[in-house]
Amino acid sequence: MLPLLAASLIAVEAPRQQSLHGLACPEAVRQQLDELYRWQVQRMDQPEPPATQFTSQRDRFTPALFNLLLQARELTPKRDGRHLDFDVFSNTQARTFGAVVTGCSAAQGNSIEAAVDVQFGLGSRASDIPRQLLYTLKCDSAGHWQIAEITYRNEREFQLTAYLESLLNPTP
Repeated sequence: MLPLLAASLIAVEAPRQQSLHGLACPEAVRQQLDELYRWQVQRMDQPEPPATQFTSQRDRFTPALFNLLLQARELTPKRDGRHLDFDVFSNTQARTFGAVVTGCSAAQGNSIEAAVDVQFGLGSRASDIPRQLLYTLKCDSAGHWQIAEITYRNEREFQLTAYLESLLNPTP
């Protein structure tokens, strides 16, 4: 009886941690985020010249968010007195090892929210606790999903757009 019980326990998949965004994501949304993080990990392994590395991802973002990101990436401490001091795809200053889309939920109209756990770390060791990001994607008129917003959910929750706008247009 024990071998039968043990065999049945091995065959049963352990339940996944319940996510607030537990709906299955459309394949196009999952693919968009998977490809973004594939690029991100490759970028960590083989850095490209700054001029070409980010612009290759233009179509993944809404024009408004892409333009904010592009402007923020051009800031320098010497010239502007400020700069984008963290990686927007991990909310860290560390290396990205990978990411997993953990679920989706419908937002408003033609948009969807996708929860993503990002594995990051220093050197060759990933942290045991992933960074939690929430991507808001919008479906454009051609049916393509584009990233419209990133919300960072770990220590202090904040949204990328508001952060970039304040970085680019600081109030005295």
